[in-house]
Amino acid sequence: MVPFADTHVHLLPGRDDGPLTVDEALAMCRMLVSEGVRHAAALAHQNASYPDNDAAALRTAVAELQPLLQARQIPLTLYPAGEIMLGPEFLDQWKAGRYLTLGDSGQTLLVEMPHGQFLDLLPLADYFRPLGIRLIVAHAERYPELLYDPDLAQRWIAAGCLFQVTTQALAEPWDATTEHALKDWAVGGFIHLLGSDGHGIDRRRPLFREGYQRLVQWVGRRAAERIASFWGIAALQGLPLHIPPPRPPRRTWFHRLFG
Repeated sequence: MVPFADTHVHLLPGRDDGPLTVDEALAMCRMLVSEGVRHAAALAHQNASYPDNDAAALRTAVAELQPLLQARQIPLTLYPAGEIMLGPEFLDQWKAGRYLTLGDSGQTLLVEMPHGQFLDLLPLADYFRPLGIRLIVAHAERYPELLYDPDLAQRWIAAGCLFQVTTQALAEPWDATTEHALKDWAVGGFIHLLGSDGHGIDRRRPLFREGYQRLVQWVGRRAAERIASFWGIAALQGLPLHIPPPRPPRRTWFHRLFG
């Protein structure tokens, strides 16, 4: 099996609502390895609730954790990253150098919506495109405005956005409606990266193998490998990402009823 790439996991002890201790972080890393993950974005929240999580602090935290994995022969390569919450101060904070790109590569920014809100990413995507930076929508399946609107999703992708989906959502969908929508996304080419969004041993288990197998059922092994492995590794390492555009969206039941 190909080595999986987790592009979203909270592994930095004491930096946010993820692991509290180094031992817990190491246990999470062992759990990821047991799921077949060999590359992981070790990140923490970058938002107003965690003002100390600037780019330098997160780089240091990853640099301290990686040697502990090597000493314990845990075969997991970590890449520093931040999960950045959008808000009024987003661009000011970016210009001040506080935000950390995925893998510290300068190629992509992992962003999430403010709690309870849904914002249009097109203006930001247009801002960052000349800088050679693409936006990754963290846990994109959480936003019904996006998941059930393939036309909007296609416009965001055309603007350079990438969609990251949580492995647990694939392995254990909340309901049949979500499962059908995620299958439509997978078949249509709207899923680009996977992330466990792990926060601890018992919170949001990785379920990478199960999520990958669900993709295999829906789109076949080669396409599933691109999503679960190759594209994720490329994003973490700052390599070129050549992702085909999604297929023209079909009209969903949501649009037939409400469109």
